[in-house]
Amino acid sequence: MRTPTVCKDYLDNLLAYLGTQGVSARQLQSVLRLDPLGHLSEQGRVPLRLFELTLDAGASLLNDPCLGAHAGTHCSRTPWGMVDYLGMSAANSREAVDAMQRYSRLLIDHGDMVLSEINSETACLSWLLPARKQASRHVVEFFFANWYRVNKPMLDKGGTRREVHFAHGGGGREQRMADLFEAPVKFGKKVNAVHFGRELLDQPTLYPHPAIYKSLDQAARIEMSNLQYEVRLIKEVRDCIIDQLADGVPRLEDISAQLGIGTRTLQRRLNSTATSYKSLVDATRRERSLRLMSQSELALLDISAALGFSDQSAFQKAFKRWYGQAPGRFRTMLQAG
Repeated sequence: MRTPTVCKDYLDNLLAYLGTQGVSARQLQSVLRLDPLGHLSEQGRVPLRLFELTLDAGASLLNDPCLGAHAGTHCSRTPWGMVDYLGMSAANSREAVDAMQRYSRLLIDHGDMVLSEINSETACLSWLLPARKQASRHVVEFFFANWYRVNKPMLDKGGTRREVHFAHGGGGREQRMADLFEAPVKFGKKVNAVHFGRELLDQPTLYPHPAIYKSLDQAARIEMSNLQYEVRLIKEVRDCIIDQLADGVPRLEDISAQLGIGTRTLQRRLNSTATSYKSLVDATRRERSLRLMSQSELALLDISAALGFSDQSAFQKAFKRWYGQAPGRFRTMLQAG
């Protein structure tokens, strides 16, 4: 499972904005009980949850219910970096928005940006978040306010109508938010989105340059690949666990040796994910057990040994914890089905 993250530039800009409003680093750390910059990953990214907590702490210290939008509006173009330059060198606004869809996770590695052409007049760029892992309203408003500010020259150039939608409630902030976005803002909508005139998609960008766009697109693909390191790492560790389970549960040292990674380095990388080595062993055994149970020619004792259990009773205890019933009864149910 990947830990949602945000780019360090977002945190840097948020801290800079709080500083302009009189919030010192000491004040912020006294509320958070930690230094946000002390929790950067090896890739220079910050856990999304920590970014949320920093926004919440800032909103509390400043008594500002619109902090996310204020900080996002203040945030510079720096965090957009490669994505921003991709947009500027694209052939037209449609290609620029497409780059935003594909590479928005370089900014916030959570959810997906989706362009929809609602009808002949209106297009919509939505941020679709997992139903069970919604971002806080401050994060959503920060992200949209920053995107809107960065792309406002493009929106203004087309003289296009626009409207901002948020899925959360307004809480009496409707006019303040409309002033910040310089556009109508509606709350309690189905999705978080910006609606704008569809004709904007076919307008040329300021600095179209196919060669530069192609080069930047290749660089962005590499950055996206690097961002997926957690998924790849977890898969590689689980594959190694499966390879060695028949000889008993492998030690972390055994896995690191097979991967050619130092044990401390592997431990540090796993610590930056939303799991642990112990949890990975348990999840791997659990998933593997189902596949083995479906092979009727295998005795339960063989399955127990293949999963690295020292005896069958330990396997039965673990299986009952996983699935709520003994493996024998579970297999009988499978065969009956």
